[in-house]
Amino acid sequence: MKKTLFCLLVFFIFSITLLNGGAFSSEEYIVEKNDTLWDISTRKLEDSFLWPKLWNVNPHIENPDLIYPGTKILIPSREELMQMPDVPAKEIPVSRKQKVERPKHESKTKSIWKYAPILQRKHIIEKDLYIASGWISDDYPSIGEITSSLTNQKMTSKNDIVYIELPKSPSSNKPALILSGDNSMTNKRFFAIRDIKIVKHPVSGKKIGHQIRIAGILEVIGMDGDMIKARITDSFEDVLIGDGLLPYQEMEPPLVPETPRTPDIQGYVIESHMNSFLVSEGNIVFLDKGENDGIKVGDVFSVLREQPAVSPIGKIQIVSLKPSTSGAVILQNSQEINLGTKWGRE
Repeated sequence: MKKTLFCLLVFFIFSITLLNGGAFSSEEYIVEKNDTLWDISTRKLEDSFLWPKLWNVNPHIENPDLIYPGTKILIPSREELMQMPDVPAKEIPVSRKQKVERPKHESKTKSIWKYAPILQRKHIIEKDLYIASGWISDDYPSIGEITSSLTNQKMTSKNDIVYIELPKSPSSNKPALILSGDNSMTNKRFFAIRDIKIVKHPVSGKKIGHQIRIAGILEVIGMDGDMIKARITDSFEDVLIGDGLLPYQEMEPPLVPETPRTPDIQGYVIESHMNSFLVSEGNIVFLDKGENDGIKVGDVFSVLREQPAVSPIGKIQIVSLKPSTSGAVILQNSQEINLGTKWGRE
């Protein structure tokens, strides 16, 4: 009911505007490389914060974080978008697909859009960092290995060709993960993973587990004799000969919760994504508490200095969970954070 009333309200506002001779001009724009709706709103509308309304009038854009070069969008005037009612966050539905309708009295050269409520989404961290940051595991979970590269280089990166080895089926002496039908593995994807180090608790000295990092993503493109050939489609750092493999699965970074929790849990920073002893805003750190301790993705905690008195020096937010550990992004800090620094509720 509320959704229907919202759409009728917007339609009424713009119908009155047009009938009073106040139709606004609009512009057709072709998305270019590296464009974002934020940037387009800044350049074309001189107001970055109009991007949700710009998205709203272009229902063919499913995800505002994924707009591609060549996509055609309509940009109404700034005045027209400013008159659009805002949609309260809790009123926004999951689906935003809605047909574009043209009133019967309008000519073919003049358009009026029926504005659908949108899902305004914001991720805690960007996708590449979320994938690359990895996790702490009880063991090294690799199912295969990158054995060599087409150019015999030990360090490879995006678009390079490498050869991989996978477990073979005892009955056929072919990779156990081989696809059925055409007897090939073409298009099968894998994460390239690396066993970085054995993580020990910086305070107690207790062994926590293996730090696993994702270096890149591979896609199988064929066979050279008995060797499986793959292309590196994404690299978050150099992909090395000897890196392990895991079957690829989609990974989406968590959304910012509407009301983040701060449960009464505390612990220590035990490691960082890139193994720096000192870390700061935007870095990923690993904590010595996880899902079994009651932590949830999206929880926010203070980073605490213990000397000369307990006081907050930063904020972290949970982005990934394992049973006894978790990953968090540093949201802000007033000084660099050391491994072994305490975190919890203020």
